[in-house]
Amino acid sequence: MPTSPVESFRPIGSRVAAAAPASGAGQTKSNFPFRADLDLAELDDRHRPGMSWAGRGIELSRSSLTFKSRRLCYEGRRIVAAVHLVDDRPVPLFGVVSKSEYDGEGQYRTSISLQTLPEEEPVRNWVHHLSDRSC
Repeated sequence: MPTSPVESFRPIGSRVAAAAPASGAGQTKSNFPFRADLDLAELDDRHRPGMSWAGRGIELSRSSLTFKSRRLCYEGRRIVAAVHLVDDRPVPLFGVVSKSEYDGEGQYRTSISLQTLPEEEPVRNWVHHLSDRSC
């Protein structure tokens, strides 16, 4: 029985995965299809975003985001993404590249492990600039 209106729209498997023990034993990672336009930028050592490029979301889970783009991203690099949904402002996400491979037709499939968004001013300015541009 769903506990909230939002719970009733989740796939059945997500309720089962949420009830699984947190020890990691017997848990399966559940990725859900995720279609959204993304603005992406790689962060340098000082947490400054570089040149932006476009991507398209493919899968999303609690701990990772997978997207396709024309750019190869090396493992361990830090990526900030602005997710463009139906809202007027993009939603920022941050993560470290865990896998990037050629997917065909000039596209690379990249997965990032999601982490907390850095609070540094250059990252906030990058997100703010994208918000102003989308209005």
